[in-house]
Amino acid sequence: MGKKGIMVVTSILAVMTIVFGVISAILLALKHHQDDRGEFSMYRRSPAMTCGVVAAVLASMTQILASVAICCCGAWRRTKGAKRIAAVVFFIISWVLAVIAVLLFLAGAMLGFEGSAKKTVGNARIVGGVGIFVIATFLFLVVAALEVASYRLVRKKDHY
Repeated sequence: MGKKGIMVVTSILAVMTIVFGVISAILLALKHHQDDRGEFSMYRRSPAMTCGVVAAVLASMTQILASVAICCCGAWRRTKGAKRIAAVVFFIISWVLAVIAVLLFLAGAMLGFEGSAKKTVGNARIVGGVGIFVIATFLFLVVAALEVASYRLVRKKDHY
């Protein structure tokens, strides 16, 4: 598989990660409460847990494949000056943010377990996690943009 094939697969994985992140947020928001008696409210395990784990795995695979496409064949050595520095900075930042996004997807998935939530004023329930999936999805969009920028900086040929 060539470099373009790797980038196509990486793009497909990135889109799938975003889709699973959005689905996870929606499923967690629709979490069904079984028992409304007493101080706590019981709820069943949400399908958001599985979708969150899948989003984390896809985000990891996307980052690894993008790294292969960016770093293979001595691409860093061909690029000189400010473009090389910018590409390296974007690459490093994308890795840091990708790790954070994966951890957020997994944290959101953990909130999809079966359990209970304490009622607050007015018998409202605190069931968190939707915000975590939304933040992880947007963070992954930033990661994808940084990967694309790094790839374009490394692969672009100067025409003087």
